[in-house]
Amino acid sequence: MSVVDAPPGRDFAGPAIGEFRSRPGPRRLARSVFIMCLIDSVATFVLAARESYATGSVGLLVLALVCISVAGVGLGVRSAVVRIDAGGIQWGWGQLGFRLGPSKIEALHYYERGLTVIRKGGSPWYLSKHDWDRFEEVPKVCEDAGLQLARIEGNPPLRARMQAYGVVLDGLMVATLVGSAILLVYASLR
Repeated sequence: MSVVDAPPGRDFAGPAIGEFRSRPGPRRLARSVFIMCLIDSVATFVLAARESYATGSVGLLVLALVCISVAGVGLGVRSAVVRIDAGGIQWGWGQLGFRLGPSKIEALHYYERGLTVIRKGGSPWYLSKHDWDRFEEVPKVCEDAGLQLARIEGNPPLRARMQAYGVVLDGLMVATLVGSAILLVYASLR
């Protein structure tokens, strides 16, 4: 009997052999965009609330909330951690996340540009080198965790690469920041 018990269906995987975070630049971008969108949206709320019956006031409020939501999701994705241990591979935030145990992993294919996790009975899961810091340590960490890894020359399959979100997410964050600034300017000039 132990003092602390694991949730039903989940055992203690042990200490993480490797944890990988998003690269520092994209993390800073996501944090900065979220803070700026929050400031812009609060200012937009204040300006729209002064003339709550004017045409477009409700639209300004809704679009400001959309900007905060998109920036929040981007911040959440960029603050997630990939953890590799004897219990498999986990993507998420502490206990909240997605875990693939060794019994659910059919194969791990390591390419120069990323890692493809081929799941039994599911679609592949791709971790791009450009999204994660210290990615070159992944092969050693997988081997230390007892996960079999095949090194493959060339590019990962297109189906797997389509899951890389780095450039698209960064572009979406910048577009969200520009959108929240435009909303603020519009709210102040009407």
